[in-house]
Amino acid sequence: MLTKTDFIKFLDCAKSLWLMKNDPENFPSGDFSAFLQKLIKEGYEVEAFAKKYFEQTPSNNKIEFQKVLEAELGLYTRVDIIVYEPSGEVSIYEVKSSTRLKKERGENHIKDACFQVICAELCGYKIKSVSIVHLNGNYIRSGEIETEKLFTIVDVTTEVRAIKGETFEEIKQALLLLAENNIDRTSCDCVRKSRANHCDSFTYFNQKIPEYSIYCLPRLSDKKRLELLDNGSMALEEVPDDFQLSPQQAAVLKASKKKEVQINKKGIITFIESLAYPLYFFDYETFCSAIPIIDRVKPHQHIPVQYSLHRLDEDGTLSHFEYLATDAVLPFELIQTMRLHIGPVGSIISWYDTFEKTRNKEMALLYPEHAEFLNDVNRRMVNLEDVFKTDYVDMRFKGSTSIKKVLPVVCPNLSYSELEVQDGTSAMDVWSKIALQGTDPVIKESLKTRLLEYCKLDTMAMVEIFNMLQRTVAIL
Repeated sequence: MLTKTDFIKFLDCAKSLWLMKNDPENFPSGDFSAFLQKLIKEGYEVEAFAKKYFEQTPSNNKIEFQKVLEAELGLYTRVDIIVYEPSGEVSIYEVKSSTRLKKERGENHIKDACFQVICAELCGYKIKSVSIVHLNGNYIRSGEIETEKLFTIVDVTTEVRAIKGETFEEIKQALLLLAENNIDRTSCDCVRKSRANHCDSFTYFNQKIPEYSIYCLPRLSDKKRLELLDNGSMALEEVPDDFQLSPQQAAVLKASKKKEVQINKKGIITFIESLAYPLYFFDYETFCSAIPIIDRVKPHQHIPVQYSLHRLDEDGTLSHFEYLATDAVLPFELIQTMRLHIGPVGSIISWYDTFEKTRNKEMALLYPEHAEFLNDVNRRMVNLEDVFKTDYVDMRFKGSTSIKKVLPVVCPNLSYSELEVQDGTSAMDVWSKIALQGTDPVIKESLKTRLLEYCKLDTMAMVEIFNMLQRTVAIL
């Protein structure tokens, strides 16, 4: 059977779908990540509220939820909501946990709905209309969830009908491919896509791609990537020296070709000298959910629930401060605690400061009485990650400036691998067990320790990376 999920995977990478269905032993399914678990759980929650909304809306029409359809061609789908109209036709509603209608590759709601329509028509249904039900991004919870305000319904009937012919042809192509006993396994079409868009099976199908390839060039445009591929340039060492690149891309290329770290001593010194002591190395952990868990919060809005702060004085004294909310509340107490830990002078250092600054702006709107403090924190905040875009570039980062890529290279003595919490999504999962799920008190204490260790490492990592930069320029 070809499911809707299978079909979307086919559109993304046909060979990856074939491998998953016909040769699962070689399909690199990997771990069922905390992120995927979160998406699935939230999808069920959103569907439950959508069901409640339709049940509460006055109507004499028969409504079915999660209707399973199996078409003769071998199609299988589960339609979220079918409304039976007096005319004998049906209206189909697909529920999405996003806050907007998506039409991009990899998550195209129109294609998604079109598959449903084709399957329904093959089962004998006459379609009156097709709609996407998604979350209202402007909805702010106030008391009990108001389902009539929680959702936005978008009629996509015209758009679905416009692509029905091409989609049906794509479905037939997918079915024909799955009927094949074998396929060429030497490559897949994802070689022409950016690294972020590679399929699950990319490494399996493209085993000859070198470790340091053009996919390591950060933010390389589709046009330039395809130009390099069409000229036979796959390895970084094959990229012409005069190929036009951004400064960040050029630094990665130079580091790879010279096989040595590219250090801009002047740039690093300028960064260090721009800082004012004491230095505050700062990092938030947040919780967000499709359905707001507390009042004054929108769908998918990040609520700061934890922070770690390392303070480095000019004499080398290092102190650590932290905060962790153990209940689902707005971050009023978190801000008050921050005001005790962050003094009126000194640079505040983060990694990817856009995230922290956005949270501060949101909290300033929630609590105008703290706006001056939060805005001052933003004015004093600097981004340590920027140094690793052009001033300190190691080919072992493989074009990434994520702290989890930089840290093991420049400070191998520190590692996230020993921690039970290793990323932001798993941190959200652990926090929800502490604050939302009535976890046993003994287990809760253990979970709190894990979260505090994870967030503390984030800021300690920045301290060690900063110290490494100081040592580096001192010996050059």
